[in-house]
Parts: sequence; structure tokens; C-alpha cells
Amino acid sequence: MGAEQFVGTIEKVEVHESDPKRDAEPDPWDEVGSHFGELGERMRSTYRRVADERGPSEEEIRGAFSTLVGAWDQVAESLSDILRDPDTREDLKKAAGALAGALGSTLSKLGTEFGVNDEGSKEEEE
Repeated sequence: MGAEQFVGTIEKVEVHESDPKRDAEPDPWDEVGSHFGELGERMRSTYRRVADERGPSEEEIRGAFSTLVGAWDQVAESLSDILRDPDTREDLKKAAGALAGALGSTLSKLGTEFGVNDEGSKEEEE
């Protein structure tokens, strides 16, 4: 096929719209997307306006963060001091042991209620 023949065939091709569905009914999902997009934009602009009007300044945020860091340092230092004390460590061991014992007792009672023996298998009802 020569160049003239090729160009001639292109000229004879019918041109159509790029999206043949445009003449059909509009897609309802396009409308849904449009409405949700508008709603999202309205919510975004309202949030920004309220934050600008009522929100803390950058300096107030820095001050609050500094207060939180200072409080955390105090908590960490207190815990460190507490855990260095031998009497406190002994009390902690006792408390942890009591918690483990209470949990074990509760689970044992639940097992008895549901008919489960110490090996974990269900006991046969008589």
C-alpha cells in the first residue's frame, strides 16, 4: 500500500465522538461523586475556618508540648526511683504474684463451670 492510498483511506473514515456514551443518560455515579466531592470541600473549608478562629496558636501548642515533655520526665524519674528501692521491688513482686494467683484461680473456676479438667479437655457429663 502506497502513501497516497493510506492517506486516502484515512480521509474516508467516519469521525465519531471520543466517548459515544455522551448521548446516553448521565451516569448516576458521576452525580454521587460530584455531590460527595462538594460536601468534602465544604467540610474541609469549615474545619479550617473553625481551627483558625478557635484553635490554639503555634506558641500555645509549643507550650503545651513542653509541659507534656516535662510531665513525662517527672513520671519517668519517679518510676526509676521507685524501682531502685528494694522494698518497692519486693512489693511489686508480691503484687504481680497475687495478680497471677487471682487470674489462675478465676480461670480454674471458669474451667470447672464449663466442665473442663486440668488437662484442658472437656469432662464427660454423667
